[in-house]
Amino acid sequence: MRSALYFPHTEVRSKELIRSALLTWDHLEYIVPFGGYNTNYDDSESARAMEIIGRPRVASKDDQVRVHAIVEELLQKGVPETFRYSPADGRQTPEYEMWPQKLMGKTWDLLRTHGLTDAPLSNMDYPTSQAAGLSLMAIIADVLAGDTRSRITDQGLAYATIANVSKVEEQPEDYAHVVPLTLKVASLDKVPMSRLIEFREREEKSAAGMDYRALRHNYLAAIEKHVERISKTSPGSADRTELDRNFVSDMEKDFYDLKTELGIAKRDALFTKEMFTLVLAAGAAAIAAAAGAPVLVPSAIAGGGGVVMLGGVLGTANKFGKARRDVMRKHSMAYLYELT
Repeated sequence: MRSALYFPHTEVRSKELIRSALLTWDHLEYIVPFGGYNTNYDDSESARAMEIIGRPRVASKDDQVRVHAIVEELLQKGVPETFRYSPADGRQTPEYEMWPQKLMGKTWDLLRTHGLTDAPLSNMDYPTSQAAGLSLMAIIADVLAGDTRSRITDQGLAYATIANVSKVEEQPEDYAHVVPLTLKVASLDKVPMSRLIEFREREEKSAAGMDYRALRHNYLAAIEKHVERISKTSPGSADRTELDRNFVSDMEKDFYDLKTELGIAKRDALFTKEMFTLVLAAGAAAIAAAAGAPVLVPSAIAGGGGVVMLGGVLGTANKFGKARRDVMRKHSMAYLYELT
């Protein structure tokens, strides 16, 4: 999967999650109540990053119908007490408020009948308990993400609830756990957000953007493969620790092999026939000039020789460029190498 959907809030509240998203996803979608909704980030870097990779997502009528069916099925099985909402519990404000547009009217009526919400508040939001609100947002996210997007959250409870009502196998938090492991390998764990933003802007706007994107997709594939491995282990367990250790070791080897192969590609490009001829000609001219003798330019370079000389340089550059591209596309850590 090359894109992800964030929940439960309209603004991504974790800056670390945004950092990871810049390095991995094509787009990071977030759920908004209606088209034209404007997000509000206090942090300018987060706002800038989300301008590049963020995409608003509104639940369609069909999406809301599917959400209603899931909610209806869950309510038939019984409602946990922690999901119930009581306006007379002594709190000044509800634990969780939801935009009315995120669900159909009949879904809100159903929830109210079962005691999970009450009449709309003065701001027209529906009040719920935190458990119920996060669960509803998790269900909406599950429907919107489908089989083509990963689900990303910075709320552990949100995942805990969705795990009981969906077929999601990976824990959304795992991505935020795995990416930093690779950053340490490339000594990028302290890289500023501004540098990540500039790198993604370069991908979006530069002529080499397609190459950058291909490298990022290779990097993401390695991340996803490890996320799949650890999804069946508990955080902090001996199995998770061992899998992480093996993953870091593999990424370190990949990074080392990449740098080694790039050095070999550069050496091979330099020692081509064209470059060898050019170096000999330049050396002979330098010796003659130092001795005060006339500079005799070989016939291969005289006359139209500028073309031959330029062709030798460009030919060498093209060969190295192709060799470098071939090497880069073989390695998962090449995207982070470019960032260094």
